Amino acid sequence: MTYPWQGTQDGFERGAAPYGGSQRSASSRLQVSGSLVRRPGAASLVAGVVFLFGGLIVFSIVQTLHAADPESPVTVPLCAGGVILLFLGVAVLRRRTLFDAHGIHSRGLLRTVHLSWPDSRAGFIVVTDAGGKHAPVPVVEVETAGKRTRLSAPRLSSRTRLEAEVDAIWSWALARGYARETMPALFSPQGVGPRNVQNEYPAVPVLRTPPADQTLLAHEPLILKDKPNWHGLIPNIVILVFLCILALPAVLGPERTPQAFAGVFREDGTLRLSSGFWILLVASAGGLVVSVHRIVREHTILSREGLALVVWRTLRVAWPPSSSYFFVRSRRYFGHVEASAWLLDPAGLALRVPGTACFSKHEDQALLAAAAAAQTIWEWGVSRAVAYDDGTYYSVPDDAIEQERRANDRRIAYLMSRDIM
Repeated sequence: MTYPWQGTQDGFERGAAPYGGSQRSASSRLQVSGSLVRRPGAASLVAGVVFLFGGLIVFSIVQTLHAADPESPVTVPLCAGGVILLFLGVAVLRRRTLFDAHGIHSRGLLRTVHLSWPDSRAGFIVVTDAGGKHAPVPVVEVETAGKRTRLSAPRLSSRTRLEAEVDAIWSWALARGYARETMPALFSPQGVGPRNVQNEYPAVPVLRTPPADQTLLAHEPLILKDKPNWHGLIPNIVILVFLCILALPAVLGPERTPQAFAGVFREDGTLRLSSGFWILLVASAGGLVVSVHRIVREHTILSREGLALVVWRTLRVAWPPSSSYFFVRSRRYFGHVEASAWLLDPAGLALRVPGTACFSKHEDQALLAAAAAAQTIWEWGVSRAVAYDDGTYYSVPDDAIEQERRANDRRIAYLMSRDIM
């Protein structure tokens, strides 16, 4: 796989922007003082103030009600609601992260975590937290001494904007000597290959990708299939079985249903189940069908003519002119990470390569496994003289996917440079 490496530490110290204009716009907002403070976004701050005022208003109402009727039964639940509102307001407004010469200081609700600066920009990991109420929330984690710590701020609605914000913070720290980039592989503008990366750091080896699976290289044609993802399949089956049990009286009818379940029927004999229940039942069944289809049918076939991606239909793609057409993407769900290899087709679309998915509780392991799968595919073609690398880096036209791709590539290179497998 080819990555958009190359760059110098001096370039970062002068505020060079690995991601172009968005980096420069973010860095222009940085203070020139010896410390930076990052708080939640404006929407979060407004919500925190609203919670605080809401709690105070509730307590004033409680005071009025208590004066009118000391034994009013609504005062206790109103007090509880006021306490919750005050708690939420303090929790939101107290969050902040301070960056200075001594390190990173992230203040949460009850305590402040003090961290040293990581040894590379790759030590800052932007992840998508699925715990948001309305949508996934991008957050920043810092890895020091092999341990990840989530920062209270910054938190932005867009992962692209958050990556640019972290780039600006890292450039600010490098310019003041608070941090030092120890990883030789640094990002550069698009279109620059990895050929000269060693010129600035001749003493540090650059390990860009995990090794290919040598046992698979001997197969021709090579068929790649994913292992069953039981972490997602078993909960789906349990939910579907539970819903089917609830819907069983509809199949049996009121005459053959046990007397204990007679109350689930209306007088006209129809089942007392809302339309939402049936929608949930159909959605669960559809999810199970998709999961089973992925296990049974989806696969990738490598041949000298190209790649056949078998999903709902078979898509045939010729061998690309560069290994940079292959890259890694990841997603989180149910407390696990799924990472897989993707392919950039000639039309500029990003295609998932079936048979390369890796599921793990640890994101780093999943990323390395997916990168190894992508490397195996490319080396299979190279070993048969059907794939040639022209040394050019080809970016994904979709900016969001390209941003995620570069972040994952940087993380993989960081892990490989430290022999983390």
